[in-house]
Amino acid sequence: MTHRQAAALKADFDRDGVVIIREFVTREQAREICDRAEAATRDVPRKGMFSNITKGLEKLDRYFGEWLYNGPQVPVLETLLGKKPEPTTASFFTKTDTAQEVHPHSDAMEGVVTWIALDETDVQNGCMQFLKGSHKRQAEFAHLRAHEPTDLADHPDLFQAAMSPGDIAIFRPTTVHWSGPNHDGSARRGFNCFYTGKPVFKGGKKTAKDWDKAARAKEAGRANT
Repeated sequence: MTHRQAAALKADFDRDGVVIIREFVTREQAREICDRAEAATRDVPRKGMFSNITKGLEKLDRYFGEWLYNGPQVPVLETLLGKKPEPTTASFFTKTDTAQEVHPHSDAMEGVVTWIALDETDVQNGCMQFLKGSHKRQAEFAHLRAHEPTDLADHPDLFQAAMSPGDIAIFRPTTVHWSGPNHDGSARRGFNCFYTGKPVFKGGKKTAKDWDKAARAKEAGRANT
């Protein structure tokens, strides 16, 4: 990314609270992420309203710890934020039917979120949607709740983030965002990294050795089954 491209991306991010970088990773990398996420979450219990969302991937497979802390998105986030991002967790999102829907909401916390598409995603199968610039008008949208329906289909700031495998969306948690139901039943999977709050580790670049204890225990358990 050139200096001019980086400046333009930051300007868009500051204005809209969301940007998309096309072909950020290859389709082969997207497939690897998807395969590792499906393997890591195969035995995770599914329950509750948002059972299609699995957080804490970095605790299940140190591969995702490396992505969260040292993935190619990290220097981009540093450019957008003007400082090194503070990792919190990595998540795997699936959406296979009309019951799996997250309604418009914003998260009342500072930070940044990345979402890599692992499948073709559009309005028909529940792509992410945003209200551009809403991160600057938090009080206006503070009443929104992820579990309560709100129709924003005609809002003038609506941005429907149709994406292909390997595209990445980067957005502020305070930007109003949601994803509708999957109407056509096609696969709609995504890999998320969340950055906010206090640093988990103090100083220095971390590697998988810092968080792989739980992952190794899980792998050992699988080897014994």
